[in-house]
Amino acid sequence: MFKLIGKAAMLIILVGLLAGVIFYLGPGFYNKWVVYPRMERSRDELWATYQKPISTIPIPEYTGVMHVHSYWSHDSRGSLKEILKGAKEAGLNFIFFSDHAHSKLDTFPRSFHGLFDGILFEAGTESSGEDGGMMVNPFKSGVLNWEKPRDSVIREIVDQGGLVTYVHSEKDHDWDNPDYQAMEIYNIHSDLLDEKGILPFLLNHLVMGDTYKDWAYRELYDKQESILANWDGLNQRRRIVGVGAVDAHNNLNIRAQVIGNGQVEWVGPNAETISIREPGFLEKILLHEPDEMGWSWKWELDTYFHSFNFVNNHVFSEGFTSEEIKESIKKGNSFIAFEGLAKAKGFQFFAQNQAQELKGILGDSIPVEEVWQLSVLSPFPAKYRLIRDGKVIEETKEASYEFVFPSVYQKGNYRIEADLWLNDSWVNWIFTNPIYLY
Repeated sequence: MFKLIGKAAMLIILVGLLAGVIFYLGPGFYNKWVVYPRMERSRDELWATYQKPISTIPIPEYTGVMHVHSYWSHDSRGSLKEILKGAKEAGLNFIFFSDHAHSKLDTFPRSFHGLFDGILFEAGTESSGEDGGMMVNPFKSGVLNWEKPRDSVIREIVDQGGLVTYVHSEKDHDWDNPDYQAMEIYNIHSDLLDEKGILPFLLNHLVMGDTYKDWAYRELYDKQESILANWDGLNQRRRIVGVGAVDAHNNLNIRAQVIGNGQVEWVGPNAETISIREPGFLEKILLHEPDEMGWSWKWELDTYFHSFNFVNNHVFSEGFTSEEIKESIKKGNSFIAFEGLAKAKGFQFFAQNQAQELKGILGDSIPVEEVWQLSVLSPFPAKYRLIRDGKVIEETKEASYEFVFPSVYQKGNYRIEADLWLNDSWVNWIFTNPIYLY
């Protein structure tokens, strides 16, 4: 009888374990075997429809990312080799860093700064505070004193030609400050906050491994409606440029490296050391020859490449220097694109007069009487929403490579949202900065 009871108890335990595995890992396996392969096929079909647009905007277009952390930040181990590799794979032209300060006196430039294998690296810092955080790119050598009042720091940076961007726009900020120039209208970390816990995300990645990692990333995406609404409202008072942020740390991972004395350092989330110890049984099983980055074992969730390939800033700039890219961002001559869905190079939003002459592009201010039509061109067929002062005033019914919006305009700020047809649904792809008609 006791044997029967023991077998029954064991059976219950096994059934419970199986049920737990199915409950927690089942969605991940379903994604891996069904959902993501279907999405991959759908994206391949979309990519096959690529058509190079006519270059109506006669200004070079550069692609880059903002809000990136390196080894200089306390919560990252990012090396030049790792960052550069991810940047090249993602096809970037520039990176604006936002490393955490080491002290109240913040010296620039530091970390990585300059041109590396054709990619511009611009040093910057991310500060936090009661009135929200900001990303600061001074664009000159010197020392920032964070003991000063926040408004004074912003004023000093802007007066000296720097760029100040409010980050993590879901938080409270001093939105009425007259000097900051930009705000994040999308941030990967901000998007993570509205998930129902991080466990499903982690388990999904655990099942996926390196397969379909970009689709596992995409599970985080939600349109940031309240942030966009706030941005639209602010733009009716003065120009605030919208940017996309990757908030890349490459720190949601577990890695191991052999250090100088032959010991093994295990590094966990937030780049913190888990342990330093002599190689043991576990190390003999898991460790291999160091990869090109020096890691002998790793399990990574947020690689630089996958962050860099998620959301990009496309900037129209006459020149390719940090200063010129920065000036074009300040003007709003840019849009953000979710690059992992489809490469957005060639997308254009512009204004023309009745003679089809170009009167301005996204970010420009144009007299309303000079504009006959607002137009979009795209390398992929998309649906477009024309938004004036935060309200949708026109939406295309079918996907197309180009569209000309009705020629009756009034004063206001006009921006475009473009969606792609992917896996039987419309998904957000591009958000432009406004054209300002006055």
